[in-house]
Amino acid sequence: MKKAIALFTLGILGLSVTGGSAAENIAALATNIARGAQSDESAYFVMTDRYANGDKTNDNGGQKADSYESGYDPTDNGAFHGGDFKGLTNSLDRIKKLGFTSIWVTPPVKQQTMQGNSAAYHGYWGLDFTTIDPHLGTEYDFKEFVVKAHAIGLKVIIDIVVNHTADIIQYSDNNSYVSQKSAPYLDASGKAFDVAAVAGKDIFPKLDANVSFAKKPSVDAINANIKKPAFLNDITNYHNRGDSNWSGTSVFDGDFYGLDDLFTEKPEVVKGWIEVWSTWISKFGIDGYRIDTAKHVNPEFWQAFIPAILKAAIAAGKTDFPIYGEVYDSNPLATAQFVRNQAFPGVLDFPFQSNVTQYITNGGGAEKLVELFNADDLYTTATSSAYGLTTFLGNHDMGRIGSFIDNVASSDADALAKAKLANALLLLLRGGPAIYYGDEKGMIGSGGDKAARQDMFPTLVSYWQDEKRIGSDPIGTRSAFDVQNPLEDQITAMQAIIKANPALRSGTQQIRYVNGGIFVTTRYLNGQEYAVLFNSGDSAQEAKFSVSTAGSKWAPILGAPLSATVSGNNLTVKVGATSYVVLKAATKFKAKLAPAITLNSPRSDFAMDYLLEISSTVKGDEYNQVTYLVREAGKSWVNIGTSDHRTVKGDTAAAGLYRVFIEPRNYPSGTNLEFVSIVKNAANKTAVSKIVKYKVSY
Repeated sequence: MKKAIALFTLGILGLSVTGGSAAENIAALATNIARGAQSDESAYFVMTDRYANGDKTNDNGGQKADSYESGYDPTDNGAFHGGDFKGLTNSLDRIKKLGFTSIWVTPPVKQQTMQGNSAAYHGYWGLDFTTIDPHLGTEYDFKEFVVKAHAIGLKVIIDIVVNHTADIIQYSDNNSYVSQKSAPYLDASGKAFDVAAVAGKDIFPKLDANVSFAKKPSVDAINANIKKPAFLNDITNYHNRGDSNWSGTSVFDGDFYGLDDLFTEKPEVVKGWIEVWSTWISKFGIDGYRIDTAKHVNPEFWQAFIPAILKAAIAAGKTDFPIYGEVYDSNPLATAQFVRNQAFPGVLDFPFQSNVTQYITNGGGAEKLVELFNADDLYTTATSSAYGLTTFLGNHDMGRIGSFIDNVASSDADALAKAKLANALLLLLRGGPAIYYGDEKGMIGSGGDKAARQDMFPTLVSYWQDEKRIGSDPIGTRSAFDVQNPLEDQITAMQAIIKANPALRSGTQQIRYVNGGIFVTTRYLNGQEYAVLFNSGDSAQEAKFSVSTAGSKWAPILGAPLSATVSGNNLTVKVGATSYVVLKAATKFKAKLAPAITLNSPRSDFAMDYLLEISSTVKGDEYNQVTYLVREAGKSWVNIGTSDHRTVKGDTAAAGLYRVFIEPRNYPSGTNLEFVSIVKNAANKTAVSKIVKYKVSY
């Protein structure tokens, strides 16, 4: 396939590494890798309705007792069960004891109680985005929850939705999708226009509900003003094209399972949502947002919305405000675009979930982890990196990690070992981990969606009472809180050790050894090095690998190696089947060698034509950081990003490279670009590469 962008080397300009003011000035531009607000966090993800019932008077949400009216039926897995913010408040000490730093809750906004034969217990059918759903309590209850969480050092992250609202709009014919190609949008005068050409612009064509849409929308008189704020009641603020068929443009403008899909290209919608979600920060003290269905919203919306929300957070005194978007895609080329081009500080790491799950359930395949972490460079910019991603193993949509494990486990003991290994991978590898409530209690479930949303309090759903659990017997009529589980003990202990050894959460990650089912990394922070080993295989395996802290003794702080020997800067460690080990160096690493750096010729054949790989090779001690700069001829240097890990041999990258990526299409064809890289080692010694000149041509 012909490359969309061709780049031609014009030549290389030498630059002294050791002397001269030019080199010194460039060296001063070196930066540390951007880590993001989520990189130091550990989140506990809770479905509020299913966690703890602190106030039975709100079970019916202030509505009639009839289950269809109120949505309350604790025997039905698709109904409200009674969990609320008072119950969650009463559980905060438990969540803190588990070692979490933040609690992430499903959308708390007031819902359309029923749609079809299901209730909005999950929070994704919003009607009033200015207040709390009465099934979950009052605004006072929610404020008390936030205040008490803050009092014990827990951040509160709420799930928000901007893609859609509850299904109120009706169409004149049926719900089948009509594409823009077959029926373009018309302005109020009947003139067709291209939405892509006006998306994100301050001026947008005036629309008429009777003229502008492929589907003629209408709302019953009783529901004409049911949504809040008021902009949500304007039916011209919705796409009105029918239900998404999950292909083509329907991904962006089709109704998400029938839910009213907002016209997020319109400036009044952008402004309206900014006001709504800025107010939640100032009114309730929210500390961060998980954003639902992010991949179904146009990029221009995010480019305006995200910076505005971060600005509102800063105004409220919250300088570290995590935002992670749900981009349901296991390809890092897809998820990284939301960080690179759509202003997201981070996203939910679906590639991590996919590759780690395969590693666990296939009993091998450590090369999948190599591919995963080699792609981390795609997230690197001047303000972001893969450390800011939110990692997870399963969730309320796809199902629990316990379900994936149960499908392949050979025995109860094997299932427990696999679950412990999965937790270790989540908690010890890069990114900010999020654990789905109930996973610590060995919940399995029979699949995704409703099947993965079990009660923590005594359940009245009969098949949940009999459902198998990892590490314990079926729950029966007991509360999950009252049944101790070895997974809970493991998570609590690991989180405490990670807190005492912050490199295991926040340090640089380097891949050191991969073979079959064994995967080895080192983590490093402030001179302290750790070796982290995983073995997903069904037999013990030995790994021989290099470390940076030469001549040190190494002691296990998690797990127990079957054997471990040290020779200079080489460790040989034997790890048992389906287990993990963490070793800590007894002495701190000190860089001895001055670094040297070579900037390689950029290449445009990395997986996607539109990306240009900028890479360097570095000689010297380990744990370097390489900053990349670009400039147009005659202009100032611009920071592209900083990389702190080397690629290893894999399908997507050559070994031993520190990399970043740029998109040449952001520059006019014919633009002359210059690149330079700066290495900074653990002793803060720097070296500057030669400058490489390139011309963009497409």
